[in-house]
Amino acid sequence: MDFQNLTQQHLKELIDEFESLNFNISSVNSAKLIIHEASHYLDNLVTLSGQEMLVKTYNAFNEYEQFNQALNNNAAKPTVQNIIDFLNAYNNWTNRSFTTLLSNDSYKPGFKNWSFNYSTDRSLDIYNQPNGPEIMLFTFKHQDRPFAKIPFSIEALWETNAMWAEITYHFEVARQLERDGMIVEGNDMQKKYEEYLYNPNLFVYSIAAHLTSSLINIGDILNAFKLSKALSSISLNLPFRYYSQLRKTNGKVFKGLVNKLLNNTTNLNPCTIYLVLLENVVESGINLNDLISNDGIDLNQILFINNLPDKSLLKEEILSNMYRLNLQVDGPHTELYKFHKDTGINLFTVHGIEGGLNVHPGFLIDLANKSQACIFQGWDEEALLADESEALKRRDYFQILFKKIIT
Repeated sequence: MDFQNLTQQHLKELIDEFESLNFNISSVNSAKLIIHEASHYLDNLVTLSGQEMLVKTYNAFNEYEQFNQALNNNAAKPTVQNIIDFLNAYNNWTNRSFTTLLSNDSYKPGFKNWSFNYSTDRSLDIYNQPNGPEIMLFTFKHQDRPFAKIPFSIEALWETNAMWAEITYHFEVARQLERDGMIVEGNDMQKKYEEYLYNPNLFVYSIAAHLTSSLINIGDILNAFKLSKALSSISLNLPFRYYSQLRKTNGKVFKGLVNKLLNNTTNLNPCTIYLVLLENVVESGINLNDLISNDGIDLNQILFINNLPDKSLLKEEILSNMYRLNLQVDGPHTELYKFHKDTGINLFTVHGIEGGLNVHPGFLIDLANKSQACIFQGWDEEALLADESEALKRRDYFQILFKKIIT
């Protein structure tokens, strides 16, 4: 978690607020930055798909070290299949090659000015060949003019979860203010988050919330992100063996395309699962008030609608899947992988499939503080005199390693 403009002092102040349960509006901007990145950290460690990506990442890093050592020793070169698998997975997580801005015209925010249609394509491998899984592409239109073509990606699911955390935290702090301050802050929030939602350059990140808000007709941004976070958390965690058990949609929304994508899926595919869950919720006709209450979102209702077991049964199965994951390539990064795996399992045991959905997102501040994975690059005298942190050393080393792998 790399914070360009924050210092360790910002985190210390927020930890004081967290421990006293007294969050302050004056520190909301630094809190949102930390919470946002901590949410990504959580998804990488505490979801089944994130744990699978950890395996691919550290297999590739260890394999590169073996390959490089063999090269230096003039020995027989080992396979690089794990590196290829990692790069293909990384491509499929982002599918950035499909992102296209179709217009540079001015635009207006607000859902009434925007619509979308969709199509499917096959994702590209590292050789730019269509050998990956099928994906859904959405063309956003502004006042009926095509404006941007966006792939629905795992990157979007992670960003949805991070924005849920940001927005929910901001809302919870704002509602502690006196009435006039709450109104001013509320208006500022609405404007700020509308600018985020309706910025075409950010559609690749906000697409999940767009779909959820539009198809279920959710008027307010907070509830749109709450439900998006719920669907995302299930999608990122659902074990593959339940894919065949999912209720097939009637095609009311996506005209049968998500069933086609699901039938052609051969391993974890959170994006397709998100679309299936969403379409089934829409087709169920359930009232949003039956899903969202003062206690949070009823995840079991969403699971029931989709013909899935309740969250307690899924939690045990997900944990079992996580325990079974292990590296196929041993090397200098194995111990770090084991640390991340164990940390993720311990956190999943606490937060379950919800990923913190129904608790105050301030817990992410505490997570960042305990992670030993934060880098603060804002200037202050203490930071100037301090030695490089272990997190900074790891980041620099892995950036170099990643660049070598992709070239």
